[in-house]
Amino acid sequence: MIRVRAIGGVVVCALALIGCASGDDENSDTTFVSTSVANEVDPTTSPTSPPTDADGEPAFPATLGVPTEGWTEPVDIASRFAPGSEPTDYLVERIGTVSLLNTDGSRGAPALDMSDLTVAEGERGLLGLAFSFDGTRAFVNYTDLDGHTNVDQYSVRDDGTFDESTRSRVYFLEQPYPNHNGGEIAWADGSLWIFTGDGGSGGDPDRYALNPDSQLGKVIRLTEVDGRWNTGEVVAIGLRNPWRVFLDQPTDEFWIADVGQNEIEEINVVARSAMDGASFGWSYLESTRVFNDDQAEAHAGRPAVEPVLEYRHTDGRCSISGGAVYRGENVPVVGTWFVYADWCTGEVFATCFDDQRVTCGTTTLGTVPRAVGVLSDAAGELWVLSQDGPVVPVVAA
Repeated sequence: MIRVRAIGGVVVCALALIGCASGDDENSDTTFVSTSVANEVDPTTSPTSPPTDADGEPAFPATLGVPTEGWTEPVDIASRFAPGSEPTDYLVERIGTVSLLNTDGSRGAPALDMSDLTVAEGERGLLGLAFSFDGTRAFVNYTDLDGHTNVDQYSVRDDGTFDESTRSRVYFLEQPYPNHNGGEIAWADGSLWIFTGDGGSGGDPDRYALNPDSQLGKVIRLTEVDGRWNTGEVVAIGLRNPWRVFLDQPTDEFWIADVGQNEIEEINVVARSAMDGASFGWSYLESTRVFNDDQAEAHAGRPAVEPVLEYRHTDGRCSISGGAVYRGENVPVVGTWFVYADWCTGEVFATCFDDQRVTCGTTTLGTVPRAVGVLSDAAGELWVLSQDGPVVPVVAA
């Protein structure tokens, strides 16, 4: 089981890329919520600067750096590690393009243009990117022109560009509504991990998330045998819209920021080895509160994942934009700090966690309008992506 903390009421926002909490139908405005559990974190009362490390206390003396312009709806960063080559970072634009990301945040050489296969509207578009362990293949997660989820693979050339002639589909999921498409994809231990939304509309009306026979609202594992991929194994259930997920390599843990419905945003931490059979609770629970009581039985009997952090929809907050653990060298960090944002307010937060994943403090780094994610590059440095275009580094204060 996992604990939680809170930040901050219900706010109404226009349909956000990351899936603001929604009303009763697919055309309704979206409302979002914040979280809190065993330990509650409220940014309005958190210190404006992180704890000092004079006595070995957690410290994260960081702030936001100078934004880099020139991007169109950036949504994801992925790193390619090819044997014998320096790691390479890529930035994904929702319109359907992938380019190399320079160390200063500027645009490098183009790697892929698949804008003829997707449309950036609502919560749709090109949403995620991952690379195989040896860097020879790239995998993209996107919604097609009919609004359904696809994961395609490309061979990667020696120069880092994607060979479009090699594109092939490895996964397909029909979407019943135009929102809650998830979008995260990760490569781990020879498998692809796909994090899917609950299908959309509002309140999980078709009860997909806890239905083990549906691949909506799930953690899906794809494995390849003799060049053929399976159709997708349901590993864990009960997610609403896990827009951004971070795999922390040193601990082999997934940090999952799951967008809330009406009141609460949440972050969950699960070791990859403990994922099988787990339930994150939605839509029986919204974070730790009962939401659809008719789903209690579907949630029962499985290892239950409780959030390590939650925050409420107060002071304009409405939708969590995950999130990554800082593993870089530019900030003299002490302890484990998870950095995340809220799409509505643009606030960028850093929360420290002890070895039991209990929170030990929260600080605010600044504001990035319409922040859609906090992503890590190959060096462990963090970037905050704005749906408006700017790419903002997290730097030493």
